[in-house]
Amino acid sequence: MNMKYKINKKLKNVLFLSTIIISFISLHHAQASAAKAVPSKLDVGGSVRLRGELKDKFNFYDAKQDYFLSQIRVNVKWQPSDWVSFFIEGQDARVFGEDINSAPSINEDARPNVFHDDMDLHQGFADLSFAKFDVPLKIRAGRQKFNLGAMRLVASLEWVNTARVWDGVRATFGNADTRTIDIFGSRVVPVTPDKFNDYQTTRNRYFNSTFWGAYFTDKKIIANSQLEAYWLFRNDSDVNDATHTIGSRIASKINQLDFNGEAAFQLGEFGGLDHQAFMLHLEGGYIFKALNNSRVSVAYNYGSGDDDPNDDTHKTFDNLYPLNHAYYGYMDYFSLQNIHNLEFTISTKVGSKTKVRLALHGFWLADLNDAWYNAGMGVLRRSNSDDVSSNVGNEIDLTVIHPLEILGNKFVLVGGYSRFFSGDYVKSTGNSVNPNFFFLMTKVTF
Repeated sequence: MNMKYKINKKLKNVLFLSTIIISFISLHHAQASAAKAVPSKLDVGGSVRLRGELKDKFNFYDAKQDYFLSQIRVNVKWQPSDWVSFFIEGQDARVFGEDINSAPSINEDARPNVFHDDMDLHQGFADLSFAKFDVPLKIRAGRQKFNLGAMRLVASLEWVNTARVWDGVRATFGNADTRTIDIFGSRVVPVTPDKFNDYQTTRNRYFNSTFWGAYFTDKKIIANSQLEAYWLFRNDSDVNDATHTIGSRIASKINQLDFNGEAAFQLGEFGGLDHQAFMLHLEGGYIFKALNNSRVSVAYNYGSGDDDPNDDTHKTFDNLYPLNHAYYGYMDYFSLQNIHNLEFTISTKVGSKTKVRLALHGFWLADLNDAWYNAGMGVLRRSNSDDVSSNVGNEIDLTVIHPLEILGNKFVLVGGYSRFFSGDYVKSTGNSVNPNFFFLMTKVTF
């Protein structure tokens, strides 16, 4: 990298940081002015998020990667009447400061892209509510986010810089305080960094699929519990995918004790093969009121693998559109596919505001004939031998969150450190150093 490129790169970063600061100040004043000057049914808001990441030996060899992420969102909500409203949100997401010679490299031009998206339409939808007409029905149509249940299978994935949105229609019947059923049809939107985000074919089957579902939620059938049941259908005829997911979830809380569990079966086709797969989640927690309401929990997660990749049946669980980052280690080495995962978590407060979370993970492959899949459902490693251990390794995640209020806006500081301890499977299949991950993030919402 020559000196001229370095200077131009630094200048670009300084200019962009200046833009972020100016945008924050302008939007803050715009919000204050809007509150005084526009009708009460017109709301202007947004957020600015900045995050630095440092990855050490992340690909299990002696290499480092560090970069800086920025995300700016601006939104407007207009409600001209009691039964209709409109919402539009723009997003600008960037990555800079990275070493172009580092590994793994970041491709800012890839499509879809989780790092980079020049100012684009992030969300844009219309809401219709028929409560005024005594009909318990709401309809949302347009570019929107889906976060269903615990988000293990369907989530907007806010951790990544560009997040995830769908174009579609969602109808919600019922009362949120008792029971509802959501029915939707959609297609996930792939990010094209320098163009409008549309549906050009990608190399990713999940972005080329249509996505349909029905999601039932009940808060009355079982005391102190929320019960959920769902059917989800992902279809991409070009690669002969037609996977049906049928599952249920329960979350209960009695005094300081809480429990949640989820199970789902899958059938249909995956790549033209007969698809049969399964997932299971079990978790129990207890809140110690005498210890500043600290919560201790133990969880087990299972996603089926394929015991024979060469037969006519595909048995690896289809993880769909999940929030894997929050559940299977912050280093994003795992998804809910071909996995046994044990997790022990402690969450507490230091003082009145600062939240601290410590998670300890253990990971094993469910079937050695299948691969090790990362959070993006890509293959990290595949063993060519049956004579290896299924123990992939252990991970420790430490996260600290501190909220603030600045200029009347919500401001949060988040920092984290993670370390992965390579197990026998890693040692038997390639390089096996112990990677580290650091991040520091700030976000203001107004």
